[in-house]
Amino acid sequence: MEKVWKFLEICTMVVVCILSLGVGMKSEAVTVGRVDGLKQISAGPNKVEISWNAVIGNNIHYKAELCEKKDFTGGIMDNLGAENKGTDLPKEMFSGLTPGKKYYVRVTAFADTGNPENPYFWGIPSGVLEVVTAPENAKVQNFRQTRATETSITVSWKKCAAANAYQLIYGKKGGDINSRKTVLLEKVSSFTAKKLAKNTEYDFWLRPIKKSVSNFLALSSYSTNIQSCPVLPSKIKGVAASFWSPTSEHLDLEWKQSNSADGYQYQIYAVDGKKPLLSGKKEGNGNSTYLLTSKLKSLRFLKLRVRGCVDITEGIKYGAWSDWVFFSRQPDVETRNTKNGIKLTWDKVNGAGSYSVYISSKRNAGYKKVKTTSKTAAIVKKCGKSNLIPGKQYYFMVVANKKVGKRTFQSTRNYCFWITYRK
Repeated sequence: MEKVWKFLEICTMVVVCILSLGVGMKSEAVTVGRVDGLKQISAGPNKVEISWNAVIGNNIHYKAELCEKKDFTGGIMDNLGAENKGTDLPKEMFSGLTPGKKYYVRVTAFADTGNPENPYFWGIPSGVLEVVTAPENAKVQNFRQTRATETSITVSWKKCAAANAYQLIYGKKGGDINSRKTVLLEKVSSFTAKKLAKNTEYDFWLRPIKKSVSNFLALSSYSTNIQSCPVLPSKIKGVAASFWSPTSEHLDLEWKQSNSADGYQYQIYAVDGKKPLLSGKKEGNGNSTYLLTSKLKSLRFLKLRVRGCVDITEGIKYGAWSDWVFFSRQPDVETRNTKNGIKLTWDKVNGAGSYSVYISSKRNAGYKKVKTTSKTAAIVKKCGKSNLIPGKQYYFMVVANKKVGKRTFQSTRNYCFWITYRK
């Protein structure tokens, strides 16, 4: 009888152990946690890479799935492989995909049971994540400059079908790469860069992007650039005009060069004129030009203005006009000796308020102002502080003056007249 009870006791212990194992297996199955922290970490034109937070447990593996449909109905790609082991690392890569396209991924954690008939305990699938491939074949078309102000540049392009965003980089032409600015653009086909340096050119680079709803950016390896985009030239300064001689038809114009100008326009008016006597354009980014014209023969003050321009896709765009600069021919001077000194006479310059008389004992240097007069004649008795010396040759210039506001403008002063002094 004692042996029977012993046998029943052993059988009871076996049943309890079996039940205990069953309870243990059920407990272990529910400890396979749900994957979270799913995110895309890289992309190429034909691949995506994802990662997630590791699930705590022993012998944990992960099944990663990719599908073109968000509800995972048909056409599912997974990573289980021949041994149905998936990956034991919290990341996975899918390749062989189409460039510039969106897909959906999800991950499920599972663990070994040790039972060949029911080998895995499965966790709950993660949430679905949208992933994107880079738009490799997408090239920006018609990327161009369409507008400019003194401190801004607008660029435009044709949208790429495979892209839903763009990376725009811009910086000063020849500037340091670290000073360039990067902008992410969505649902637009133009951009205006503001607060730019005046009289400067900029370079622009535009790269197509496929952006996911989780804000991952899959950048194309191909970018399109436009170089030397100019801001509109600021008001031109340093404008000047001079004739070669009192009778020459050759007129030189000059100004301070703008680094952003593709050319310059000039206009010459009579002082009270409503239409230009002469107008023209200087191509290229120079700082001077010359005219050979018979239209400016009159001995009078004229006024000149200059403005810079840029040649962009939308056509020629002009900057602000310079301030007016007034100029005239240099008066032709007659000299003759008198008992009181050397007498100078000259023709009246229309628009002049006064004339300044200069003398030197050297032809190309050392001119000193003798006097300023409103008349068209003067007698010169000294050269500087010294009396005139008989038999010595002296050189003269007469310059016409015109006061406009607080500024006084002068005629050309590059031609001299001379005489040998005799009492």
